[in-house]
Amino acid sequence: MQRDHDIVARWVAREILPHEGRVRAWLASRWRGAVDVDDIIQEAYCRLSALTSVGHIENPLAYFRRTAHASAVDILRQTTAKNILSMTGNDWFDVLDESPAVDRAMEATEELSRVNDALAKLSDTCRQVIELRRIEGLSQRDTAERLGVSENVVENSIVRGIRRVLAVMAHQDVETGGDEDKREVERIGKHGSQ
Repeated sequence: MQRDHDIVARWVAREILPHEGRVRAWLASRWRGAVDVDDIIQEAYCRLSALTSVGHIENPLAYFRRTAHASAVDILRQTTAKNILSMTGNDWFDVLDESPAVDRAMEATEELSRVNDALAKLSDTCRQVIELRRIEGLSQRDTAERLGVSENVVENSIVRGIRRVLAVMAHQDVETGGDEDKREVERIGKHGSQ
């Protein structure tokens, strides 16, 4: 057991620690002061240190980001739960709010804006195909009929369009990422240009 812990500790030092600055910047931009980044990083390191093996982890930076994100969500929930415990039943009548949490709403709004920006960069046909197929839920045949194109054009446009959207979004993520993210963008870009 100690040997496994030593292996994990060395892996964290070698594969995770060099990415701490990038993950800190990413957390600061994603959470905008809603949580303490130092607490998140500390919790992420604790979770990583508790792993029994690391052989299943193919992308250490992505794993670190996902762990940090999960830590942020858990810490935010704990903080919210502590604040809720001090309220009385009558207090609840004034605060019943069934809307999504502010952090999730902000994140969803940012992601939607990113997708819309990426869609705007597509050709009209690609954009219309994606909107009709993925947003309105039309079949491939109905989409082709509405646009006056063949089903083959619809199929090719959806593949190229989605790859292009993913490539644009991945490129935006590189701004806070590192070499591994850049290689992923190059890989997506090669497939997206086909």
